[in-house]
Amino acid sequence: MRWAIVTGGSEREVAAYLPGNYRVAGAIDGGILITGTDEGGWTLEDYVVPRLASGMMGCRETNNENRSV
Repeated sequence: MRWAIVTGGSEREVAAYLPGNYRVAGAIDGGILITGTDEGGWTLEDYVVPRLASGMMGCRETNNENRSV
């Protein structure tokens, strides 16, 4: 399971950019927390981050110690 924090969009906007194997986990201080599992070519670094960037949203991976919903 991978976790990332997205900045620059609402939960609804972020969800619209995610593939089926990723989802919005909730809003946290500093952004929107997303979670998912890489499947095929639908990976965090090769698809999710560039896709969010195309919508002017930043995204950075985080670990379990840095998240709280």
